[in-house]
Amino acid sequence: MAKPLVTHVLWTLGRGGAERMVFDLARRLPDLGYSVRVVAAGGGGDMEEDFAHAGIPLALNPNPGSRRAAVAFLRQELSEHRPAIWHTHLTPVWGGFAARSSFVRPWVATVHGYESGLPWLMRLARSFAYRRADYVVCVSEAVRASLRRSGGLGPNRSSVIPPGIDPDRFRPREPHLASDTPELLTVSRLVPEKGLDVLLEALSGVLRPWRLTMVGDGPELPALKRQAEVLGILPRVRFVGAVADPSSFYQRADLFCFPSRSEGQGIALLEAAAARVPALSSDLPAVREAFGEDAVAYAPADDVDAWRRALERALARYPEALARADRAQAAVSSRYTLDVMAKSHAELYRRLLGRRHAPDGASRRV
Repeated sequence: MAKPLVTHVLWTLGRGGAERMVFDLARRLPDLGYSVRVVAAGGGGDMEEDFAHAGIPLALNPNPGSRRAAVAFLRQELSEHRPAIWHTHLTPVWGGFAARSSFVRPWVATVHGYESGLPWLMRLARSFAYRRADYVVCVSEAVRASLRRSGGLGPNRSSVIPPGIDPDRFRPREPHLASDTPELLTVSRLVPEKGLDVLLEALSGVLRPWRLTMVGDGPELPALKRQAEVLGILPRVRFVGAVADPSSFYQRADLFCFPSRSEGQGIALLEAAAARVPALSSDLPAVREAFGEDAVAYAPADDVDAWRRALERALARYPEALARADRAQAAVSSRYTLDVMAKSHAELYRRLLGRRHAPDGASRRV
């Protein structure tokens, strides 16, 4: 008997959290009874080679310049392959319209983060789309609560499935004291909501030596370089761009910095925790869901002075930071693994397709 087809719909294949989550799901779901296809409505991106190398069936819109062409591409995809599950990520409006107009159900929409920063018309369109979806998955309870407050969720049609990371890929580093010049690390897209400008300004006021490695790419790269130069810290900041596998950077880091202004969950912080790297994070509801103050140090988001003090405290009391890292690593290994995430999705798909039995060991958060 053929496996039910799950089509995951992204806009592009950049190195963001949603794209990485879909990549990991697409690799795991075949072992749980599903065939998988990934569709990019807006064209390819940095992760295109990753998907191809992993043998994941992939379809890219050859005319990514217009929304009308994107919808036509998605409708053609639906017509030719007729998936059992149509699962959108970051594309609820156009991906959902294509599914509804093609009479394909069930349509599942995953919400990967807060959407309050979007233009109001886009927020309105997405809210309407989520209400029309057959089911909505949120990456954290904080995201689901935000959607409920905005009226973007219908009753009894949503659940929380957090992202998962591969514990074999991000193996725990050996605990050690920070070096005389501590190695600080960030891994993120270089966009305003990641708060990297706050981190740079805070670091300019830290008196002890340090070095910062910034892994990632994005439109804020020129502005961040200029800021580091104006602050006089550019020689101590290394911009390495986007990388396919950041695991080696975690192994060398003394402190992971997560200064986001908002987050739906934060896969990079989960990766740092899995690698047992002490972490300092903005105090955000979604992060608090995963880690208490005994596992991660916190500073208020968008507060330069508070971040400077927190950085100095984390480096000055490094044995305490190492103890928190042990607890964070234990939390990730028990609740935020790829196995838990994939089984949770497989269980949801079975339920939506009318199957009575969930796979053994699947997460019950669904």
